Amino acid sequence: ERFLPNRDVWVEDGRIRALGRRLDLPDGLPRVDGTGRTVLPGLIDAHVHAFGSVREDAVRFGATTILDQFTAIEQFPGHREERSTIGFSGAADLFSAGMLATAAGGHGTQYGMPVDTLAEPAEAAGWTRDRKAAGSDWIKIVIEDGSAYNFTMPALDRDTVAAVVAAAHAEGLLAVAHVSRLSAALLALELGIDGLVHVWGDQVIDPEDAARFAEAGVFVVPTLAVIASVAGNDASAQLAATLAEEQLSPMQRDTLAGSFGSARPEHLAVALENVRALHEAGVSILAGTDAPNPGTASGLSMHVELQLLAQAGFDADEVFRAATLGPAAAFGLEDRGRIDRDRLADLVLVEGDLRADLTGSAAIAAVWKDGEPVPLELSTREQGSLPVAPDVALIADFEDGLTSSFGMGWFPSTDEVRGGGSIAELAVVDGALTISGEIRSGFPFPWAGAIWFPGDQPMAPVDFGERETLRFRVRGEPRSYTVMMFGETMSGIPPSQTFSVTDAWQEIEMPLEGFRVDGVISGVSFVAQQPHGAFAFEVDDVRID
Repeated sequence: ERFLPNRDVWVEDGRIRALGRRLDLPDGLPRVDGTGRTVLPGLIDAHVHAFGSVREDAVRFGATTILDQFTAIEQFPGHREERSTIGFSGAADLFSAGMLATAAGGHGTQYGMPVDTLAEPAEAAGWTRDRKAAGSDWIKIVIEDGSAYNFTMPALDRDTVAAVVAAAHAEGLLAVAHVSRLSAALLALELGIDGLVHVWGDQVIDPEDAARFAEAGVFVVPTLAVIASVAGNDASAQLAATLAEEQLSPMQRDTLAGSFGSARPEHLAVALENVRALHEAGVSILAGTDAPNPGTASGLSMHVELQLLAQAGFDADEVFRAATLGPAAAFGLEDRGRIDRDRLADLVLVEGDLRADLTGSAAIAAVWKDGEPVPLELSTREQGSLPVAPDVALIADFEDGLTSSFGMGWFPSTDEVRGGGSIAELAVVDGALTISGEIRSGFPFPWAGAIWFPGDQPMAPVDFGERETLRFRVRGEPRSYTVMMFGETMSGIPPSQTFSVTDAWQEIEMPLEGFRVDGVISGVSFVAQQPHGAFAFEVDDVRID
């Protein structure tokens, strides 16, 4: 809520026992000198996507709680127990929307995980009950047709959005919306949404409409850090350049190196003005990064988000409230978000007086989660600490559809994730994987095809030990195609090898050393690239041995 000078914080058994001046502390109690420093409640990143090392990366940079806005929540079976018991698990506490509400082929379906889509209002109640049963803490609804980024994708209609909002409220859950245009935000407001998890970048809201959001009690998570990346602003990478190498994980380095392709600098300027207008109208603004999207890094980009809120006119008290008490209050997290008696001892100690200079928030001296210290630097991780691939050479013969002998199975993969417009469809015909689609212009390095994930979530690295060769059979329309292989880190364009296809089956062998993955694989893609146009080919009997 506000800065308090010269206070002691007494932590005991993972919670805050007392806060005050010159507390009467027991002899022998360990002390941490806070002179010349600022202690904050653990930061709460109100918009992330939890996969890979996101939870571990976030907590090292002071984001002790993360609010995931779309992931396969079933992949974190212990997250509820972790967040409800005292004891540091090595990661930030996770709360999640789980599966999002979207149309078939709509936003959210392009990221390589199965999505239970909706087609009509009558499906909303059952879909929402299923989300709650699966562990969703709130419901996220996509109101997005792609027009803000000059392409078209299917979107839920008005009546279906309204039905999902009503179903969420009937189940006692918040409903939040993904939007990228002012018109979508106003529609969400009209239909009773509780919060928006992006701010729009197409036009600036007028004061009367901003006041309507405030009157309705709608909160907004603007995700300025990712909008900055879309705009071509490398603020997160600049901040990372000031840190020691051992402070950044391979995943953080990889996502910082990514980009969305063509920059849209006007989006950030408009977004900042919208945040300013909403804030001035009294709308609750919550800090969230949308990490680990390209150009961001989990945890680290939270500090960029704070600086961008300051650019939008927030004073220091308001900036840190947006990253602590604000999201805790909006999402009903009563045990965190402020330093007070009986709250969780999630604390961040930062060098300097942040009220005087909030740009130093990343100069972290210490982090405590549940009262326990968090290591701020990564130790060198040995390859053997990764999950080890089962002793099975055959990945898929496609006799049982798009499944695989281990891992997540097969999914479409296209340049849509980087703002492109290429499309791909997968089908199993006569025991072989058929990959078809169209390579479209609009992205410098277009691709479309299929991807297999060997881990239990997208892009989770798996140790394949001393295996040497990727083998598969292929046939199709004569042209060249590409295998892209992702290793433990995914910086830049992934290593690839090309192969040519004819209308007769042939067996292809590719040495793994040509992909430079050093025995660690997080994804294998079979894709078409240039030239533009339609394509179709078949793949069968994929092996790594």
